[in-house]
Amino acid sequence: MRPFSGHAAFCAVLVMGVIIARAGAQERPGSGPIPQNAPAAISQKQSVPPLTLSQAQWEKIGAAVRSEDTEVSFALKNAKGAQSFEPSVGTKLPKGVGLHPLPQPLIAEIKPLARYTYVKFKHQVLIVNPMTRGIVDMFPES
Repeated sequence: MRPFSGHAAFCAVLVMGVIIARAGAQERPGSGPIPQNAPAAISQKQSVPPLTLSQAQWEKIGAAVRSEDTEVSFALKNAKGAQSFEPSVGTKLPKGVGLHPLPQPLIAEIKPLARYTYVKFKHQVLIVNPMTRGIVDMFPES
């Protein structure tokens, strides 16, 4: 009989705790429903601002990525299909071409680059919008 009375006492304490907690919550002012404000609708087709780079900025980007081993290798299976692709501003990169983040020191210096990625493709540096894979700027690697 002893284990049953222990369980009964525990349940009684638990029920009293719940009753006290509910009573305390009802007595607090402003403890009703919380009004919520819905934020403004966000477009599902986000775009990045247009990018206009100067010759000096191209040179800084080229210098920053020159030592990076990120040139597209057509020996890799996923990039073989891109071998015949000829890049130009406004075209989309083939799916097999991987994108790379620009170096942080470069982004700190040229703030608009923060929303873009790059790829070295056929000895050119392509600045790419990662959301659309569209080429927004390009220049020779050297």
